[in-house]
Amino acid sequence: MSQPAIEFQNVSKIYGGGPMNRERVEALKDVSFEAATGEVCAFLGPNGAGKTTSISLLMGFLFADSGEIRVLGHEPGDLRAKQKIGFLPENFAFYKHLTAPKLLRFHLELSGQPADRPDDLIGDLIAKVRLAGYEDLRIGKYSRGMMQRLGLAQALLAGPQLLVLDEPTSGLDPAGRKEVLDLLLALKSEGKTVFLSSHILPEVEQICDRVVIIDHGKLLRSGTLAEMLSSGNRVEIVVDQLPETVEQSAVERGATVTRDPHGIKLVVDRAHHRELIEMLWAAGSEVLRLNPAQSSLEALFLQTVAGPKEIA
Repeated sequence: MSQPAIEFQNVSKIYGGGPMNRERVEALKDVSFEAATGEVCAFLGPNGAGKTTSISLLMGFLFADSGEIRVLGHEPGDLRAKQKIGFLPENFAFYKHLTAPKLLRFHLELSGQPADRPDDLIGDLIAKVRLAGYEDLRIGKYSRGMMQRLGLAQALLAGPQLLVLDEPTSGLDPAGRKEVLDLLLALKSEGKTVFLSSHILPEVEQICDRVVIIDHGKLLRSGTLAEMLSSGNRVEIVVDQLPETVEQSAVERGATVTRDPHGIKLVVDRAHHRELIEMLWAAGSEVLRLNPAQSSLEALFLQTVAGPKEIA
């Protein structure tokens, strides 16, 4: 079994509490999770949950008060790990008087990573993030979306094994967001690990393999997306019509009913699904689909952060 790309083991971080600052804030409280090599891990939580603190610890910008963190097998801040990480913070700024090629060349030199053909590398990255044609435009003239694309190009400069991205689709239009998601999937197919924080949960659900949810500095849930969205004791039944008497009986058995252009969907406990299907058939309804019920990532997230704050 390969070593996880990211490991948090019982990590805690406290701000303040010293003689000059008596207010004590527990930003992280005994947090443990892993992100496997070659997967997209979604790191989720409401504002103030501890995501920024966790990313700062992961990158070596801050130090934990207790616990252990490993990044690509090394301690955070270790040069051997930093050389293999591409980082895009939520809020960043570039020199406005530079053009994209000049800025990327500057960052490539800062990285210390050798490049046989830096102009070709920079040109390929500019094309990959859809900034081709703007090579002579100063960054000060960029839109927010163009800045975000340039930030992604910067994160990819050194051919990282691990990408740490905080709100990477911020400021992009729907087409631009799709392009970024497609790019992340392509990077995953190359074996790279993506650690992604975002508030746009339907998009995250399209690409992530693993989900970590924190709130108020505590880990609430962690696991694969498939495990977390599966509702093992619920069944989804889609029918072409639903007589009122059957609908009433279904609701009495705890079913939820939704209607859309593709049919009528009933979600019911597995213990009642045979009985309900027989009632539907007897009433002349055609069962179009029968599947294990699944939640959405957004519904799961809202349910998790609204529920009891326990580690799961």
